[in-house]
Amino acid sequence: MVDGTPQGLRVVERAGWTGSCLAFARADYPAARARREVQGTGVYVLVGPDPDGRRTQRVYVGEADEVRVRLDSHQREKDFWTHGFVLSTKDDSLNKAHVRYLEARLLEIAREADNATLDNGTAPPRSYLSESETADMESYLDEALVLFPLVGVNVFDRLDRADSVDSGVQADGPNVGKDEVPDGHRPRLSFKAQLTAAEGREDARGFLVYEGATGPGTSKVMSEGYQRLRERLLQEGILVAVEGGRIRLTKDYIFESPSAAASVLSGGSKNGRIEWRDGTGRTLKEVQRRSAPETA
Repeated sequence: MVDGTPQGLRVVERAGWTGSCLAFARADYPAARARREVQGTGVYVLVGPDPDGRRTQRVYVGEADEVRVRLDSHQREKDFWTHGFVLSTKDDSLNKAHVRYLEARLLEIAREADNATLDNGTAPPRSYLSESETADMESYLDEALVLFPLVGVNVFDRLDRADSVDSGVQADGPNVGKDEVPDGHRPRLSFKAQLTAAEGREDARGFLVYEGATGPGTSKVMSEGYQRLRERLLQEGILVAVEGGRIRLTKDYIFESPSAAASVLSGGSKNGRIEWRDGTGRTLKEVQRRSAPETA
């Protein structure tokens, strides 16, 4: 934390990695533009609310031989962004071909993640790199993608359905005590109600519901916030109307909580910790209780 506050300029690095990420709010751009990280070759990401209201956020990815020159232009001409992030290296080892490759890859990942509206008008092709350089840039990218969530950027988050996490194996296996849940175990859960059928699991980022979940096409009594979220998901095509008076989830989606997931899908106010159940019929509340056994 450059100025000692978590809201101010931040430089994020990892041991053994030559890269770095400068994170700053637009209000701090005058201080950010004086930093070494923006004076050389690098890749940058601008994030802010989507002014069109189609998505909750908009993102722009760019590259430059001198990042500060491009950021100056965006400071004058782009309205949407509120936070900026600059990827560079401590030894100035990135060249133009490297950052063009990284820019193209980040845009590919952002499109695949589909968490934000892309402000980029065109999709640049990957620049040609040798096999060893490509491996180096992919390694650099792997490290950078780990850092982005630490500074509040989720536009590159791709959902992972790792079998080891959501395989549905129950906690009461032969090697697990009655009240124990293995480290990292997130059992598959289901929610069934009138016209509603869904499967999901807890996730570090919220509550993940799998593609294909269905619910009634009309909503009943629910909080204003959940109603707005339901309408937004319908506008974005994440929820779509299907035959039988139902709606269907078109992609895996992370809700902020199990209650938000259950309420939005069913069209009514629901307590997600009671509604979501594992394969043995235990509620999520019971599963969570078993993960914290009582001690004497």
